[in-house]
Amino acid sequence: MTLAGFALTRAGRRPESDGDVDASGPAHSQDARRPRRPTVPDMLLVSALVVAASSTAQSEPARDDAWSEARARGELSQRAVLFCLRYADGWLAHADPTTGLLPRTLTGEAYWNAKDCAADNYPFLAITAHVTGLPHLLATSAHILAQERRLTATPLGLPDDFVFADQARPARTPSRDELVFGAAEYVKDGLLPLLEWTGDEAYRTRSVELLRAIVTQAAVASPAGSLPSDNLEVNGDLLQAFSRAAWLTGDAAFATMAFRLGDHYLLHEPLLAAKALPLRDHGCEVIGGLTEAYVLAAHRDPERRARWRPPLHALLDVIAAHGVRDDGLLHEAIDPKTGRPTGGGASDGWGYVLDAFVAVGALEPETPYADVARRCLARVAGVDIAHTPGLGGADGAADTLEGAINLLARFDDRPARAWVDREMDRLLGMQRADGILEAWYGDGNSARTAWMWALMQTCGIHARPWRPDLALGAEATADGGVRVVLRAEFAWEGELRFDRPRHRDLMHLPLDYARINQWPQWFTVDTAGAYAVARNGTPTQHVAGATLLGWPLSLRPKEEVRLEVRAETPPPRRRARFAVADADADTATRWQQRLRAQLLGLLRVDTLLDSVPPLAPEAAPARDGGGVTQQDVEFQSTPGRRVVATLSTPSPRPPGRLPAVVCIHGHGGTRASVADPESAYRGFATMLARRGFVTIACDVGQHEVREPGRTLMGERLWDLRRCVDLLASRDDVDPERIGCAGLSLGGEMAMWLGALDTRIAAVASCGFLTTMDQMEQGHCRCWDFDGLRQLVDWPDVYALIAPRPLQCQNGTQESAKDFCVPLARVALREIAPAYRVLGAPDALSLHVHRGGHVVDAPALLAFCERWLLR
Repeated sequence: MTLAGFALTRAGRRPESDGDVDASGPAHSQDARRPRRPTVPDMLLVSALVVAASSTAQSEPARDDAWSEARARGELSQRAVLFCLRYADGWLAHADPTTGLLPRTLTGEAYWNAKDCAADNYPFLAITAHVTGLPHLLATSAHILAQERRLTATPLGLPDDFVFADQARPARTPSRDELVFGAAEYVKDGLLPLLEWTGDEAYRTRSVELLRAIVTQAAVASPAGSLPSDNLEVNGDLLQAFSRAAWLTGDAAFATMAFRLGDHYLLHEPLLAAKALPLRDHGCEVIGGLTEAYVLAAHRDPERRARWRPPLHALLDVIAAHGVRDDGLLHEAIDPKTGRPTGGGASDGWGYVLDAFVAVGALEPETPYADVARRCLARVAGVDIAHTPGLGGADGAADTLEGAINLLARFDDRPARAWVDREMDRLLGMQRADGILEAWYGDGNSARTAWMWALMQTCGIHARPWRPDLALGAEATADGGVRVVLRAEFAWEGELRFDRPRHRDLMHLPLDYARINQWPQWFTVDTAGAYAVARNGTPTQHVAGATLLGWPLSLRPKEEVRLEVRAETPPPRRRARFAVADADADTATRWQQRLRAQLLGLLRVDTLLDSVPPLAPEAAPARDGGGVTQQDVEFQSTPGRRVVATLSTPSPRPPGRLPAVVCIHGHGGTRASVADPESAYRGFATMLARRGFVTIACDVGQHEVREPGRTLMGERLWDLRRCVDLLASRDDVDPERIGCAGLSLGGEMAMWLGALDTRIAAVASCGFLTTMDQMEQGHCRCWDFDGLRQLVDWPDVYALIAPRPLQCQNGTQESAKDFCVPLARVALREIAPAYRVLGAPDALSLHVHRGGHVVDAPALLAFCERWLLR
């Protein structure tokens, strides 16, 4: 079997099984649904071929040119890829044949558990799958996640162990503390790194559901409030996990728990009052966790941040003064009162602690803490890991080097980088021929560090498929660009994937602060940016950043491809953003008037305003039922086009003129969808009618322009304006109390209608508040039209509604890639100045609910009743 044949087998065929792999639910037959994998002998053959190919490459004359560094780094990353693939195949050879789960060790502990298998081994098998893109590994990692979720579930919603011999959870009843410990480790060490690299919704869902379950189990009394645990390591894990989940989801419950833990360890039971201050794994996590909560407080609770600042600074000062060894590493522990070391060696978690220094230094550049970490990194080049007490074994080396790599992403230190390369050579050399290192779950940590090292050599760029014969290396250039070299022994076709600001795009962090278990960002592309790409000296291509997330390439056997990529300065956007400085109500009103006129022109609706045809409505027979009368009405929208809308009125109808709401559906819906109680709209149109409103709904989901010279969004908006005309023409409707509400595309159209039709008295925009950058990826581009992005972002359009009441709704279960709460908060902050200047700050609200992409009907009804019924 040739390496090329191996590559086709791995990258080109579906995983074989007697049934389909289902990563989302329980398997009907565990044996049948486990994906098969290539055998270990296949991997050994690949190893031999790659070694031979590498020897051939090394025999070629050295080329001393501007590309030599990137070329040399490609040889290093190639070693790491082979190491990780052999690790994955080696451990999968020992997986439980029935469930596919990995054992805790290969020396008799044949069971799966959360705090070890799920936290330290499985995640880096899954990372190997996602980085390389090899189908059998992707299917296997998804299968393991589904099996873990199904087989380990307990009534508390937290995972238990699973014993292979019994094919069941252990007979004993696990304690609450055991379950919380396992879930905390799984989230912090396993799921969050997976989520930060992939953005995969499955990892987000599993993380959030476990953290929610932990919140319900917070039963340890403290002056700060109920805590999940009295274990320092567990609470350190959870400080990190809750802080990141607060950014990820926008759920206030996670921020509350992070703040409670921070109060406990900074104000009520400070670490400096303890007998020993741990600076290594299994205790030092709390230090990094406190700084993550500190960053969260700086943005969400400045008063709490002010209370925390003195004790947190004091903690870092003590560590800097007494915890740092002469070789740049940290002691395992110190007595915080005397400063004397209490451990016998160095901490392999030294980088975890120094991450805290870097994070506080990034938040507060005036402090000396970042320099403490920089000086430590500069001293480690003389450390011999194998002969330093406390760092022994593959796992100790992996953790030690992980810390250095994370720091190298912040500080350029050539001797330290060379030291990492030398020590990585030793670590990779510990792997046995069958892919195993030490035969316990800690092998996964070696794969983690190998991937971090590989991505350091490639500036964060990876290839899919990333086969063992592909050498990929990169070097940053002085102008902020990157040089990339690829070479394959055999023909290769795939994608080169550049990294992106994952902290912002996937995790919604306010800055890329240093944190435990992160994937460093080396060279990132902005999806909305512009880039110049030159291949092998050919004419430069000018591309959008989004295209570099999956740049197609092909290589002939032994061909070398060189790419040079640099950011270009795009022309400045003429964004019509409301300027807060020195603004008054008259200035804001004039700004709104100008921008409305510009947008109506871009939408090509302005010409329709000059010759609005009569409505000429024709009503179908009415339908009564459930306290509502429904009636379809056809009317003239443009001179050449008629539309049909559904009117709903209370039955029996109250006397006098009633408030009214234009109810708007989203993608895939129709005008009937907003009345369906089983849909994501929760039947809000019918519920409003029962409460004394007249409602109207028309179809706005078309994706084709129906009349020459129009725009898609303009036609959708115009039909909704004509619905307002119809409502205002009715004797039973108060034209001063007409609102609008919608979900998703309907939330977008509610925004447009409220912004550009000042007759709308109140707007409820559900499942849409975000930014245009987020909409660039993975969304229907029907929202975009010529000139829009150059003029505004969504907050600017929303600001045109001010001072009229606006409720936006976003759910904490929204995907991080969709209309998530953190991005909604960012957008809301840009809308707020217009409401403040126009004297109506209380009329603007963001309602955060616990659902997904749905309408929170009670909140919508309360909003409409408050602003339209009076």
